[in-house]
Amino acid sequence: MITPRLCAPAYELGEYADPVAELPELQADPAIAAELTAPAAGFDTYRWSDAPVVELMAAAVQRTLGEAGVPGDEVDLVLLATDSLPHGRAAQRDVAELLTESGLTRATASTLGLMDCATAMAALGTAASLVRDGSARHVLVVSGDLADLAAGGDRVVAGGVAIASDAAASALVSATAAGLPVLAMAHHTSPAIGPGGGARQELTAKVTAHRELFARLAAHHPHRPEDVHAVLPSHFARMVLDIYLSDVGHGGDKLALDNVGRIAHCLGSDPLIDLADRLAGTDPAGAQTAHGTDDGHLVLLGAGISHLAAVLLGARPLPAASEGAL
Repeated sequence: MITPRLCAPAYELGEYADPVAELPELQADPAIAAELTAPAAGFDTYRWSDAPVVELMAAAVQRTLGEAGVPGDEVDLVLLATDSLPHGRAAQRDVAELLTESGLTRATASTLGLMDCATAMAALGTAASLVRDGSARHVLVVSGDLADLAAGGDRVVAGGVAIASDAAASALVSATAAGLPVLAMAHHTSPAIGPGGGARQELTAKVTAHRELFARLAAHHPHRPEDVHAVLPSHFARMVLDIYLSDVGHGGDKLALDNVGRIAHCLGSDPLIDLADRLAGTDPAGAQTAHGTDDGHLVLLGAGISHLAAVLLGARPLPAASEGAL
């Protein structure tokens, strides 16, 4: 069986960076402002863009293809994980331009959505399945969103759990290029909590959802919590994320949230952005790290209001494989 590899994650942030504290929504609500800018939350800077989301995507895709060493015309499929494309013919035109400018001349493009910030991780799992069963050799996963479109223009997400940024990210899931082995994917959807449910019921539901997600992930690829070196999550509900993940053995220092202050919450792109920085060997301050070559596992966790999706990766890269080895 083919082992899919996640190769060359890359990203492009919105071209403008502004202090979170200057957002009009926060200036109008000092209580939420104090909560989101407190050290426990850590939202400091957000990114925004005047460009269409496909321009951010194109920049990320070009980096991914260049770093992976795979020509665009060898990519079979492009999965676009986004809620920020225009409607109808305009979306078809923008995607066609993205494919042409990136040299993706043989690729079929399709979109995934409806899972909020978990969509990109579901797309990675779908890509890995297609590569694993031989349906495709190279699948490009591209995430990206603009708050003006994906969040209705609101930078304060879900009533005050995060600050939304504009960004795009990409990664190649390949049968042959060098990269991290994709071992498993799991997803979970929680039923909406009705009016009057209360904070306690919501906390219980979230803890239960994370337990179920990680149980499914372990069922697909048996592993112990101590085998996972780091969880790279969405920057959504950062203040309570440690509660959910500590319950399943993945809290504390294992939870990678160093980028929150630098990029805020880039919706579905957060895990890929954090993985790209980890593999590049730099932390947000630019210091060299030793990540990217250790044994064990990494988990990419996409999380939104109702949806969760996780991808389990081997933390030691596999070398490039020859065509004859498949």
